[in-house]
Amino acid sequence: MSEFGGGALQGMHGEPNEIWTEEYQEAIYENNILMFENIEFLSGTAAWILKDFRSPRRTLRRIQNDHNRKGIISEHGKKKLAFYTLQEYYRSKK
Repeated sequence: MSEFGGGALQGMHGEPNEIWTEEYQEAIYENNILMFENIEFLSGTAAWILKDFRSPRRTLRRIQNDHNRKGIISEHGKKKLAFYTLQEYYRSKK
């Protein structure tokens, strides 16, 4: 399974249903993982994306500020909540 996940602005917190918050992104990952557990033939996953990156076509100023925010690590190297959710999932698969 590739290109799963969702966007969040690192450091922005709120409710799991509040878009762009780390809790929102974490909830997406949690639901993705629940789905993975029900796919018998799944042999691997690759989240989209590891780290936020510059993307001038992202025009939502307060949130995106010319960045793709779908990473689980900010462009400054700070881990978002979803990083730890995915880390726990991968560790459980050892």
